[in-house]
Amino acid sequence: MKLTNVNQYVALREALVKEKAKLEARLNEIHQALGGSDNQDGSSSSGPRRGKRAKNELSMKEATVKALTGKALTRQEVLDAVVALGYKFSAKNPLNSLSTLLYSDKSFKNTDGKFSIGK
Repeated sequence: MKLTNVNQYVALREALVKEKAKLEARLNEIHQALGGSDNQDGSSSSGPRRGKRAKNELSMKEATVKALTGKALTRQEVLDAVVALGYKFSAKNPLNSLSTLLYSDKSFKNTDGKFSIGK
């Protein structure tokens, strides 16, 4: 490959990068004009929206273990106790997230619909 070919490639690449930035900026303007959300990356909000993960001092498992210490609770009672401990869920249905943990993690024991910490 000759040096002129390399120079041509570099110049074309730079031109394409600049054109891409202009197009993205224009698309973002159009999106905003149509009432879209303030996505900094210019992406569309027409698909499923994923929120930010809530900041928690304890993990969901740690909060669940704390809630179940010394007692057996139903799924809803566990959810209420975990929320009372200050755990914040970002899911639309927190019971689904909690149920996934309770049923899949072997450290929790299910006896007649009540969960406890397994041995």
